[in-house]
Amino acid sequence: MIERNKTNVALDGLFDEFLDLVSNARRVPLMDKIMLDENDLLNIIDDLKEAIPREIKSANQVLEEQKNIVDKAYADADRIVQQAKEEAERIVSVAQAEADAKVQQEEIVKQANAVAEDVKANALRYQEETKLAADEYALQVKQSSLKYADDMLEFLSGNLTSALGGLKENIQSVKEEMNNIQHPQAPVEAPEPEAAEEE
Repeated sequence: MIERNKTNVALDGLFDEFLDLVSNARRVPLMDKIMLDENDLLNIIDDLKEAIPREIKSANQVLEEQKNIVDKAYADADRIVQQAKEEAERIVSVAQAEADAKVQQEEIVKQANAVAEDVKANALRYQEETKLAADEYALQVKQSSLKYADDMLEFLSGNLTSALGGLKENIQSVKEEMNNIQHPQAPVEAPEPEAAEEE
């Protein structure tokens, strides 16, 4: 969770840095274009290449953490069921011993069996409810994590597409300006006025 928050801050900072770079860029005279420092732009792109995989890795870590929680819930449920079964067997064993000692007291055996069956039923019901809750929680976590990853990738895709589109326009503008500087067009000379006809 901490890793993901750090990555979000890093991504926000990179996009802010990119916006600052564009906002503070020099404008090309007489054109609605700007000039960007290539090294600054490449540095931001390199940082984005590092930050985006970290964000995907962070989403995978969230899924792994939730899987561990679900696994622990299953383990706890199995442990509780096992304890309940052992307790039920102990109760049945005690009741059976008393029944053997007091054959005439059949009511004791019936009560012990009823208690044991009730304990078993409660334990099995608790196991089923715990597993259903764990399955539902795991599904919710998975859906939430996948939605987060999908939203983040869509956000990054949109920003990168927009940034790369602007970058291509600026590159083309710079190339055209460099071409104009290297190969200036000769100014067109105005035609000389014709001499007035003599009267």
